[in-house]
Amino acid sequence: MTEVWRFAALGLGAGALYALAAIGLVLVYRGSGVVNFAQGAMGMVGAYVYFEARQEHGLAQPVSVLLGLLASALLGALFHVLILRRMHHASALAKIVATLALLVVLQSTAVLRYGPLPKVVPSMLPIEPVAIFGAQIGEDRVYILLIVVALAAVLWLIYRFTAFGIATSAVAENPRAAAALAVSPNLIAAANWAIGSALGAMAAILLVPITGLGTANLTYLVIPVSAAAVVGRFSSFPVTVLAGLVIGVAQSEVTRYVTEPGWGTAVPFVLIAIVLLARGKAIAGKDEKFGRMPRLGTGRIAKAPLLVAAAVVLLCIWALMPTSWVNALQAQLLGAIIVMSFVVVTGYAGQLSLMQVGFGGIGALMAGWLVATHGWPFEVALIAGVLAAVPVGIVVGLAGVRTRGVYLAILTLGLAISLEAVVFMNPEFAGGVTGYNVGDTTVFGINVNGLFYPKRYATFALVILVLVGLAIANLRRSRAGRRLIAVRTNERAAAALGVSVLQAKLYAFVLGGMIAALGGIMVAFRSPVLQFTNFAGLQSVAAMQNAVLGGAGTLAGPLVGSGFGQDSLGQQIFSFLGAEVALYIALVSGVGLLFMLTIAPDGLAFQLLPTDRAKAMMSGPFGKRLRRGAPKAAAQLPVTDVDVHRVAPKSLELHDVSVRFGGVTALKSLALQVQPGEIVGLIGPNGAGKSTAIDAITGFAVPATGAVYLDGQNMTGWSRERRARAGLGRSFQSLELFDDLTVRENLQTACDRRDMAAYATNLVVPDRAELSPAALAAVADFDLRQHLETKASDLDYARRRMLAVARAVAGGHSVLLLDEPASGLGEPQTRHLGEVLRRLAAERGMAILLVEHNIDMVLRTCDRVYALDFGVLIGQGTPAEIRNNPAVIEAYLGTSRFTADNAAAQLEQQARASDPAGSSHPSARGSVISR
Repeated sequence: MTEVWRFAALGLGAGALYALAAIGLVLVYRGSGVVNFAQGAMGMVGAYVYFEARQEHGLAQPVSVLLGLLASALLGALFHVLILRRMHHASALAKIVATLALLVVLQSTAVLRYGPLPKVVPSMLPIEPVAIFGAQIGEDRVYILLIVVALAAVLWLIYRFTAFGIATSAVAENPRAAAALAVSPNLIAAANWAIGSALGAMAAILLVPITGLGTANLTYLVIPVSAAAVVGRFSSFPVTVLAGLVIGVAQSEVTRYVTEPGWGTAVPFVLIAIVLLARGKAIAGKDEKFGRMPRLGTGRIAKAPLLVAAAVVLLCIWALMPTSWVNALQAQLLGAIIVMSFVVVTGYAGQLSLMQVGFGGIGALMAGWLVATHGWPFEVALIAGVLAAVPVGIVVGLAGVRTRGVYLAILTLGLAISLEAVVFMNPEFAGGVTGYNVGDTTVFGINVNGLFYPKRYATFALVILVLVGLAIANLRRSRAGRRLIAVRTNERAAAALGVSVLQAKLYAFVLGGMIAALGGIMVAFRSPVLQFTNFAGLQSVAAMQNAVLGGAGTLAGPLVGSGFGQDSLGQQIFSFLGAEVALYIALVSGVGLLFMLTIAPDGLAFQLLPTDRAKAMMSGPFGKRLRRGAPKAAAQLPVTDVDVHRVAPKSLELHDVSVRFGGVTALKSLALQVQPGEIVGLIGPNGAGKSTAIDAITGFAVPATGAVYLDGQNMTGWSRERRARAGLGRSFQSLELFDDLTVRENLQTACDRRDMAAYATNLVVPDRAELSPAALAAVADFDLRQHLETKASDLDYARRRMLAVARAVAGGHSVLLLDEPASGLGEPQTRHLGEVLRRLAAERGMAILLVEHNIDMVLRTCDRVYALDFGVLIGQGTPAEIRNNPAVIEAYLGTSRFTADNAAAQLEQQARASDPAGSSHPSARGSVISR
C-alpha cells in the first residue's frame, strides 16, 4: 500500500503541472473562444528562455523565471494580435489549424536553435526526500502541488470577483454585447492569451527538472493538458485542477504497475474518450456550427490535361531527373496519397481528424506483419492492410457522431499519440528493435524495391495516386459526396432531408482511413526493412497543416501541400541548406500557413487558379482541344411545362405532444391535424413553442412525449432520418442551406436516393446529375431556373428563402412543415410564396403546416389555424374564427396596446385588404372553435 501511495504522491506533482497549464488553456478559451493546441509548445519557449538565462548567462533565479514567463506571455499576445485578430470571421477549423501551425513553428525553431537532444535542468526547488504517510517523495513535488493550488485559488478569485474577470466572462458569453458595453474583446483576448501562455511557461519551468528539457516531451503535453481542460468544460478552475491531478496520479500508477510500454501516455486519451462520448450528442444543436469550411473544388477532371500531366511526370521520372530527385518525387507522391485522405474527411465531410497518419501506420503494420511473418504476397497484404483501417475508422467515426469540432480534434490527436506510444514504439508489435524485414517488394511479378528501383516505385506511386484522385473526384460529383457535404455544412438540415448523419460520418472516416492506410503502406514499403517512426502522433499535425496549406477541399491541394512534407521535392530544391532542411521547410510552411490563413484560408491550390488572361486563352481553340473529354457541367433544365407531380397523400396527427427543456415546458399536450391538400397555420408570439412543435414532429426535440402519427402510423421512437424518408419534409427558420453547393446540388441532395450502395459505386461511377420530377417542379414553382449553377451563398436573401422552401419541396414529401418561410420577405414576395403554397396543396396533394409570424399571410393562405401561447394551445379554427378569438388577440397582440375590439378590427382589415373576395377563399368556410 505504501508503494501505491508513493507513486500516487509522485503523480500529484506532474498532475499539478498539467492542471496549471490546463488553467492557462481554459483562460485562452474563455478569452478568445480558441483551443490552443500549442499550449505545451508555448510553455516550451518559456522553459528554454529560462534555461538560457539561468544556465548560459548566469542570471538570478527569479530574473530567469520572470524572463521565461514574459517570453511566453509576449508570444501569446502577439499570436492573437498578429494572427487570430485578423481571423475574426474565420471558421473554428481555421483557428485550430493556426494553433497547430504555431506548434510546428515553435517545435522546428526550438530544434534548430537548441538541438534535438533533451537538456538537464537543475531544480529551483528543494529535492530532498520527505516522508508523507510513510512514503518517501521529493520535497519539490510538495512545493509544486502547493504552488499550483495557490495559483489556481488566486486566479479563481481574480476571474470571479474583479472587473477583468467579469469582462472576460462577458466576452466569452457574448462578444458583441460586451463590445457594446465598451469592453474590447480583442484586448481581453490578448490579455488572456498572455496570461494563459505564461501559466503554460510556469508549468514547463517547474516540470523540466523532472522530465528534462526537450521539444518532444513538452509539445506532447497538449494531450494531458487538453484532457484536464475538457473535463473542466474549458470553464471550471476547480474541476480542471482536480482532473489534472487525477491524470498525473493515474499515469504514475499505470507506469508503475503496467509492464507494457506506452500505456501511461494513453491515460489522458482514455479519460478524454470517456468524458466526451458521455457528454456528446448524436446531432448538432441549433447553435452548434463550425463556421466556414474549406472551399470545395468541383471534382471535374479533364482527361486530356490529366494524361498530359501524367506523361510529363513519367518523363521526369524515367528520363529527366537524377536518382535523388526521383526519390524526392516518390516521397511527395506518397505523401500526397495520405494528404488525400484529408480531402474526404475534412474537405468533404467537415470532420477535423488528427488521426490520418495513425491510420497509415495501422495499414503499414498489418501489411508488414503479414509479409514478414506469414509470407503473404505484397498485393494481398496491401489489401489486408487497407482493410485493417476499417474497424478503426468505424470506432473513430462513432466517436465523431457524438463529438465534433475542437473536441473531435483533441480526441483523434490523443488516439494518434496513444497509438504511437502503445503500438508503433512497442517492439513486440513493430517487428522488434530493427522492424519487419519484408525483402523486395514485387507487384504482379515486377520488383519495385524503392531503394534499388526508385523509378519503378515512383511510377507505382503515381498510378496509385491517380486512381485515388479519380475515385475522390467521382465521389465529389455523386450523391454519396453530396451527403458528406450536406453533413459538413449542416447536420440538422441533412438529417431533415433523410441523410443519415451516422452513415455519412462512418463512411468518411472509414474511406479516409483506408486511403491513409494505403499511403502508409506505400511509405513503409519503400524500404525492405519497415520502420514506424514516420507514423508519430504529431506527424498527423504536420499532414493536416500541409492539407490546409495546399487546400483541403480540392484534389489539387494534396499535390501542392505534399511539397512541404518530409523528403519531398521542396526539401530537394532547398537541399543546399544542409541536413536541417526538413526543419527549415517545416518552419517556413508553418509561418506561411499562419499568414495565409488570414488572407487566403482556402489554400494555395485556389491561389494558383488560372488568371483572367489564362481563362481567355482557354476559351479559344487551344483550350477547347485541352478540355476535350472533360466532364461537362450539367445542362440547363427544360423546366417549362413541367408535369404536376402529385405526392402520396398522407395525413399528420399530433396527440398530446409535450416537450420540456429542464424545468421549462416549451410545449404542452399539443393536438392538431393536417390533411392532404390542406394548409394549416400555427401562430403565436415569440417563445410560444411553434418551432418546438416542428422539432417534435420531425424528431429534433428530444425527449418529446405524446404521439405523432403519419397517415395513421405512430412515429414514436423513429429517427429524424426515418421520419424524413417516410414523407415528412421541413424548412428551417434560419434557412440552413448548403452554402458550399449550387442551387442544383441543394435540390439534388434533397431528391437523391438514400441507398447504401452509392458509397461504393460512386467511387467508380459518378452520378448523372438529374433532378427528380418533384425537384423539377420545385424549380419551376420557385423560379430558380436561371440560378441552378449559382452557389447558394451567392444568392440574394429572397432567393435563399425561396431555395430553402424549394429544397423541402424537392424531396417529394407528403407533409411539408415550414418554419417562418416568409421571414424578411417583402409583400409581393410573400404573396407569391402564399400562392405557390396554395398550388402545392391543391394541385399536388401536400399537407402543409405553416409556422409564420406574418398574420396577414397566414389568414390569407391557410384553411385552418392553431394558436399557441407559452406552449399551450389557446385556439383553433378557420382564419375568420381565429381573427375574432379573444384569447388569441390577447396573446398575440397584447392587451396593453390594443383592446380586443380594436385588435379584431385590425385583423379584419388586414384580411380584407389581402383577400377582397373574402368568402370565396376556402378559409372563409366556417368550422367549430375549440379552445
